[in-house]
Amino acid sequence: MRRALLALSACGLLTGCATPTTQSPPPMPITQPPSECLTDCPPLPLLTDPGEASVVIWLHDLIGAAGACRRQHQACRAADLRSPASN
Repeated sequence: MRRALLALSACGLLTGCATPTTQSPPPMPITQPPSECLTDCPPLPLLTDPGEASVVIWLHDLIGAAGACRRQHQACRAADLRSPASN
């Protein structure tokens, strides 16, 4: 009984570790990201004064920095779609 169990375990291990019959897909080439994706977004401005006029100016600067980052992200995505590795 013990030998049958050992033979059954060995058979299971041998078939479980067998190489698959299907081919693996070819490896994807490693490419450098587009240059548009390598620059950081501009730093967000800090609020230095709690006055109302300072807050309005800060919000204007914050919206400008967020818009610049959004445009940079859109340029990165457009450049990534144009790259030959993404096709």
